[in-house]
Amino acid sequence: MYLKSMNLKGFKSFASSTTLNFEQGITCVVGPNGSGKSNVVDALSWVMGEQGAKSLRGGKMEDVIFAGTSGRAPLGRAEVSVTIDNADGVLPIDFSEVTITRVLFRNGSSEYLLNGETTRLLDIQELLSDSGIGREMHVIVGQGQLDAILLANPEERRAFIEEAAGVLKHRKRKEKAIRKLDSMQTNLARIQDLTVELRRQLRPLGKQAEVARKASVIQSDVRDAKLRLMADDMLRMRNEMELEVADENVLRQRKEQVEAELNTARNREIELDAIAASENPQLIAAQENFYRLTAQREQIRGVQNLSSERARFLAEEAEEAKATGRDPDALDQEARILRSEESTLANQVRSSQEQLNTDSSSLKAIEEKLALEENRVSAALRAIADQREGTARQEGHINGLRSRIDATTGEVSRLTSAKDLVEIRLKNYRENFAQIETQISALSSSEPGLDSLFDKLKAELKNSENNLKLLSDKLQSTEKLRAGSLGRLTAFKEISELVQSVSNSELISKISALTTECEQEVNKVNADCDRIKFELSGLNEELNKVNKEYELVLSKLNDSDAAMTGLAEQLAISGQNVKNTVEELDRLGSALGAANDQKNSDERDLAAAIAQFESHQTPVEPDLTNLEDLRSQVSAARSKEVEARLSLRTIEERKDAIAQRAIALENQAAAERESESRSISRRENRAQAAITAQEIADTAYEALIQIESSISRSGIERERLEASRSSREGEILNLRTISRELAVELEKLTSSVHRDEIARAEQRLRIEQLETKAVEELGIDVQTLISEYGPNNDVPTFYENEQGEFVPGDLIPYRRDQQEKRLAQAERSLTLLGKINPLALEEYSSLEERLRYLAEQLEDLKKTKKDLLDIIKEVDDRVQQIFTEAYEDTAREFEIVFSRLFPGGDGKLILTNPSDMLTSGVDVEARPPGKRVKRLSLLSGGERSLVAVALLIAIFKARPSPFYVMDEVEAALDDTNLGRLLGVFEELREKSQLIIITHQKRTMEIADALYGVTMRGDGVSEVISQRIREVDAVS
Repeated sequence: MYLKSMNLKGFKSFASSTTLNFEQGITCVVGPNGSGKSNVVDALSWVMGEQGAKSLRGGKMEDVIFAGTSGRAPLGRAEVSVTIDNADGVLPIDFSEVTITRVLFRNGSSEYLLNGETTRLLDIQELLSDSGIGREMHVIVGQGQLDAILLANPEERRAFIEEAAGVLKHRKRKEKAIRKLDSMQTNLARIQDLTVELRRQLRPLGKQAEVARKASVIQSDVRDAKLRLMADDMLRMRNEMELEVADENVLRQRKEQVEAELNTARNREIELDAIAASENPQLIAAQENFYRLTAQREQIRGVQNLSSERARFLAEEAEEAKATGRDPDALDQEARILRSEESTLANQVRSSQEQLNTDSSSLKAIEEKLALEENRVSAALRAIADQREGTARQEGHINGLRSRIDATTGEVSRLTSAKDLVEIRLKNYRENFAQIETQISALSSSEPGLDSLFDKLKAELKNSENNLKLLSDKLQSTEKLRAGSLGRLTAFKEISELVQSVSNSELISKISALTTECEQEVNKVNADCDRIKFELSGLNEELNKVNKEYELVLSKLNDSDAAMTGLAEQLAISGQNVKNTVEELDRLGSALGAANDQKNSDERDLAAAIAQFESHQTPVEPDLTNLEDLRSQVSAARSKEVEARLSLRTIEERKDAIAQRAIALENQAAAERESESRSISRRENRAQAAITAQEIADTAYEALIQIESSISRSGIERERLEASRSSREGEILNLRTISRELAVELEKLTSSVHRDEIARAEQRLRIEQLETKAVEELGIDVQTLISEYGPNNDVPTFYENEQGEFVPGDLIPYRRDQQEKRLAQAERSLTLLGKINPLALEEYSSLEERLRYLAEQLEDLKKTKKDLLDIIKEVDDRVQQIFTEAYEDTAREFEIVFSRLFPGGDGKLILTNPSDMLTSGVDVEARPPGKRVKRLSLLSGGERSLVAVALLIAIFKARPSPFYVMDEVEAALDDTNLGRLLGVFEELREKSQLIIITHQKRTMEIADALYGVTMRGDGVSEVISQRIREVDAVS
């Protein structure tokens, strides 16, 4: 594995994309000061994860981005990619080449890429640490780091060896385990406290749970009794409702029958009205026919009389004419008399015609009045029937509205009461909710103080523990020092006793002086031990005090957390209660509003119905007197008209006869005057006229007989039609009476049906309320209630055994009185139990389960603690082993390298605490030839650099890495020391790749490749490469 190439773009002075292809062996980067050589080292550190801006010789991380020059604008990003040859598989990744890229943007965002894929910095650091390249980059030695290595404290020098040995990942593992252990220790103490508290709470809660268990059994008994009584009530109400439905069906059937009969009567009345409407014209026609035939009869009778009279007259006149002729003057005189009588009859005809017209007009007017009166009476009778039927329906509607208003009023009262109760309950819930919120606010306001006090005490406790540990370590080291001093003192005393026999006063005085000095040292060490013990005792007391305060505050925090948890649960329950109650209140409000709306609507309908009912007057039977009077007047007027017609006809016939007689007399007189010769002819004519008149009279007699027969038939038809009308009017009156009776009965039936509907609705409402109560209060549906708790099911019994447990007994038949007694007894028993915590059983079970869970967690934590301690011990053993081996190898290599760099000198590494290889620091002793210095700062600059390089090379040789980067580490060396160092570099190149930033020509001479870095005029660094081996081969 080795660095294959590196590409820089926008990094510091490398504005343009610059690629450096590295060779195995030694690669030197040279160039004048300020050309950007060290930026190559910074780029390697940066791309491999360096996070400190000062380590990169900058003030902030964005300083690595090319800032621009007078001739070139600044860039917005810096990017460095390094390619590592992994053909030997040192890096634990399945790639023969690994390219690591880091990009930084001027806005502060950055990203890492591994072979073009985005990755994390931690992944890159772990990948490199497995290959011997530590996270602190000990393989890259920048400017000024040599002095930092020498001036570092022993623990920091130890870190260099640990990093090279790969101890860092084990220490990270240990630190992670210690953090887990600290966190677990806190959790362990808290769980132990919680366990104690839970056990303390479990005892009284167990008693409450026992009471709750008994109460649960009694409540189950109460619930069972209530369910059985409720099922009995449900079946009883359903049976009553079925009977009511059967009665209502009978009433409905009777109502339908009455409605059918009423409709039949009304239809018959309508039919009779239709018959009357069709027969009235027939009756009028029959009456007119009767009157017409009567008039014809009188007319024919007049014709008969006139014809008989004329025949008799002609016969007599013929006889007279036959005996003697008449005097023409006498005939004229008679004709004049007849003309005078004709004039009188003409006046009588006009008078009779006027009387006939008057009688006809009077008859027509009376008939019209009669028709109007008959129509009025018929309409009045129909209106009365309709009004009575409407009145009955209106009364039924009014009664139904009143019943519905009463039911709605009851429902409004019930909903109002329920709403008031729910509002009271909501108010209590909200007050409870506000109290809990107040308690939570009080606890929340007190917790920050406890938290800050807890953090403060925790920090004091940790500080005290650290101080205690330091004092303990100091006391331990002082005790060791005292033991060593006491040992030396004992040895000096023993030597002093042995020397007493020697007569060498100088030796005795020296040993006495040493003994005195040693005693003084022992006394001083004892005083230090006593002082440290005193400080340790005080610190222990302070630690105990802080620990007690810490535990007290922790207990308060635990109590506050427990109280907060309980209050949070109560707040959630109270909030749910408030939410449920608000929903119930909204539901009741909606139901109450709907009921009030229904009630107001029904009241408006009732008021309108009552007003309409009162506006309808009681129907009055029509007055038939006027109708009968009109009928009598019509009959009298018709008789009078017939008489007037007959009289007119008679007078007209007499007038015509007299006129004819006068004409005849006139003609006769003229004839008498004409000639006697025509007298015979006249007699014959008269005789013939008498015969004709007689024939007319006979014909009129026969017509009169036929007319009399027609009049008889017309009278019979007239009487039949009048009898039919009278019968029909009587039937109509009877039908109207029946209709009134049926309407009254229908009204009563409608009211009864409506009352039954209201009663059934109320019963159904009670059943629905019972069903709702079963579902909402007892949580059971109706089918399950009847099937499992109906009166047909046997009732289980329970008795309490010696252990206080309720066990099932025999089944007994259901009896309502027993169940009512059982319910009352169970409710009394429930009352005797006093206040019951309904959540005690659940809380006890939950608390017991939580205690069991905490016990399991406690065991798991203890097991985990043991595992973590084992891991820590394992890591410590492994770290101790790795560090010991690495230290021994480094110390050995350091002596070898130091002896080569400082021939005749003495250099070695010393552990500050050899008894504790886990924490012991590493000190450097360096004695160049001819010098006895105890402090490295007394060495010259070149010697310090050479000692630091010796330490680094010892580390490199003890734990080799694939490559090393050194920035002007030999700058302070002279030629002799430089030659020795280059010899060491020659040895390192055999196993590792070296990249050296240098100004030394001799260093350049051993390089396999040479890169020259120059600064162009625009302030941008430029790289020129050259393979030295190829140049030598060409030479």
